[in-house]
Amino acid sequence: MTKSAKITLIKLLIVLLLSGSMLLLPFEEWGVPINTVQSRVIALFVFAALMWILEVIPIWTTSVLVITLTLLCMSNSSLICMQTERYDSAAIKAIVADAYGPEANAETVKATQDTVLADLKKQTSLSPAYVRTTINNTILAPVVTGKAENAEALKTAAGKLYDGEISKKIDNLKLVSVAKQKSIFGTFADPIIILFLGGFFLADAATKFRLDINLARVLLKPFGTNPKYVLLGLMTVTAVFSMFMSNTATAAMMLALLTPVLALFKPEDRGRAAFALCIPVGANVGGIGTPIGTPPNAIALKYMQDLGLDVTFGKWMMFGIPFVIIMLLVGWFVLLKMFPIEQQKLDLSKELKGKFLTTPKAIVVYATFIITILLWVIPKQYHGLDANSVAIIPIAIFSVTGVITKKDLRGMAWDVLWLVAGGFALGVALSETNLAKDMINAIPFGEWNSTVLLIGASCICLFMATFMSHTATAALLVPILGGVAGAMMAAGSMDTPGAVALLVTVAFASSLGMALPISTPPNAMAYATGHIEQKGMAISGTILCLLGLAITIFMMVGLGAIGFFG
Repeated sequence: MTKSAKITLIKLLIVLLLSGSMLLLPFEEWGVPINTVQSRVIALFVFAALMWILEVIPIWTTSVLVITLTLLCMSNSSLICMQTERYDSAAIKAIVADAYGPEANAETVKATQDTVLADLKKQTSLSPAYVRTTINNTILAPVVTGKAENAEALKTAAGKLYDGEISKKIDNLKLVSVAKQKSIFGTFADPIIILFLGGFFLADAATKFRLDINLARVLLKPFGTNPKYVLLGLMTVTAVFSMFMSNTATAAMMLALLTPVLALFKPEDRGRAAFALCIPVGANVGGIGTPIGTPPNAIALKYMQDLGLDVTFGKWMMFGIPFVIIMLLVGWFVLLKMFPIEQQKLDLSKELKGKFLTTPKAIVVYATFIITILLWVIPKQYHGLDANSVAIIPIAIFSVTGVITKKDLRGMAWDVLWLVAGGFALGVALSETNLAKDMINAIPFGEWNSTVLLIGASCICLFMATFMSHTATAALLVPILGGVAGAMMAAGSMDTPGAVALLVTVAFASSLGMALPISTPPNAMAYATGHIEQKGMAISGTILCLLGLAITIFMMVGLGAIGFFG
């Protein structure tokens, strides 16, 4: 066995040991009422976190495992050996009998018991309130249909469900909820997945018809030949592309364009490191500007939509773009101070040659790009389409016109979509098994200060994002914090602006983890150029991480204070 295989095996054993131990923890003794299915969700959460952090296997395959395990072990279509008793049939029968009283007709009581149990068996989500309502409706059914001979007695029986000992018995029922099979499979075609797919079509079409290089040439021209301003120009162009393309694809494209430029620097010129680092900084920061710029944004947007928080594509850009501009200027200043440039002149126009294509398909790409961006930016009330629906337009146009072919389709980053879907599946498991709700109810979030929560959550998120996938970080934390926000809003300790600020800050913090080569693929690619030392990347990245987080928190609190989020 090779050394690499041994390390992988050790990592896998650690993951299995720690995640498996979650199934044995005495939650009941700690005052946290966790049922069998919920303990499996906790184990799955730990399993996913460790697999994403340690990267025992590619992170997208971990997401596939998450979806598979959720389906097989925690759904209403799970393996027989994984199915568990979801309610105490004897206790429910006793409650029905107690409600009717000893004088009731035995056949009527049995019929009600059978009807109630049959209804509960069909449901995936069970709660005392649902059990109470089901029994109530079944008892009163003859009254509603006008077939009851003893309507008053039935109303009295139903009334007992809401008061006294019978009500307490219902509240103390141990009920087990499971995830819906349809919800789990639905994560593969969530509207946010389509939003990302639309972004992939736009990015591939732009590259295929040289729209990216031609735009880069045009956009860099105003920055002249002064190396300091060319550096700012490269960061800006990279950030603009990253708003609508994969951060990784953007960094790869820009580093390829930069390769001949870096060769112009003298070996001892530290400016080489500044130019190599400006690309990952621009890519990581630029993706924050739009909902489709990076997966954490899309994940946060999904949970804001689930909470009924109105954050549109255009509204996101209204605070995302200013943040990107501020961070680009901060990053530019930090890079110039840390890596002084000795080169006196740079002329990138010689390296970026070509012209805009005028073929019919190229014109289709230009027009579709403009239309799509405009529809994303213009508020929904003016055209009726949300960002997810707009994303299907480039997919349809490019498919029908042959701009994107079957070969192009095979080359798209499907692994990213599956990674995002795995995060959504984890959210489904947390939500539909009622684990998030029960855990949140066990913690007095209603007494917490929303600003303290925002700061604490964003710091944890930034730390995690430094050492693991940004998407995986958001996929782990956003479902939990989305539930926390919902609970705090219900308790009155958090308003709508606070909930938006919390989820947006976590999304931003996920993208700001860029202190190490392993933090993001753009960082790794820039480090691979050989022009950057890990120490330099760590120092500059840490400075930008912390400043970015401080700016994010200040911006979100400020926007909430002026009523920007409603």
